[in-house]
Amino acid sequence: MAKSLLVLIEGTDELLPVAKGIGARRIDGSIYHWRADASGEMPETYISCTGVGTQRSYECTKKRIAETNPGLIVSAGTFGAIVGGIEQQQWMCNAQTRMLGDVSEQRAMKDDINHDQQHAAHIKRLREGCEAVGVKWLEGRLICVGDVPLFTEEEKAALAKANEAVGVDMETFGIAKAASEAGIPWLTARVCVDTPTIPLPDFGALNHTTGRPYYGRLFKWIFLHPIKCVPTLYGLWKLVNVYGDQLAAIIRKGYLKP
Repeated sequence: MAKSLLVLIEGTDELLPVAKGIGARRIDGSIYHWRADASGEMPETYISCTGVGTQRSYECTKKRIAETNPGLIVSAGTFGAIVGGIEQQQWMCNAQTRMLGDVSEQRAMKDDINHDQQHAAHIKRLREGCEAVGVKWLEGRLICVGDVPLFTEEEKAALAKANEAVGVDMETFGIAKAASEAGIPWLTARVCVDTPTIPLPDFGALNHTTGRPYYGRLFKWIFLHPIKCVPTLYGLWKLVNVYGDQLAAIIRKGYLKP
């Protein structure tokens, strides 16, 4: 019996364009869990929202592994660049992630997962898929912070140098750890949404369940930035939707077959 593909994304805003693009349907009516039948080159595909944070992503991945019997797991969604020279809309396409400690632990390195060699065939196919849909991909270590996001450029630069890293997110390590414990290949297919020269608007912390901003903080930011709020929010919406369309095309074309 063919194994399924499991795609894990932190928030519903990033999840929905992908689900729509592959014709997925909600599982039990939930907006957080979707499934698409195998069709042509596309494998049977499950897409789930992990929520924000390493622990949530780890627990979600373990649960979904038990329910979906995947042969390949993808850490999808977004990441932030912490070094110069990376452009918005570039993808991180590899299988390496490093977990840093909490702020109270001065973000010291806690653990490291590097499966680039073990999962090289899957990474190669993903990169071929990126080229097929016109996506630029990059290499480099993705560090993972589990409690408080990186806000200042000084901290980003220091952690990039200390860890030889190019980007940061809050979920990939949890996904990779659960996949590794289950002996299932995994990889990262995330899009860059902010860079040192194009930072994200300061909405404050994200809602850990939905992966969306707390709307009170969002509305306050809109009130304080009436001129730039429309182009900024539209730009983020468009970027995430373009990414969703591209990832869906890669899945449909069979580049992420288990």
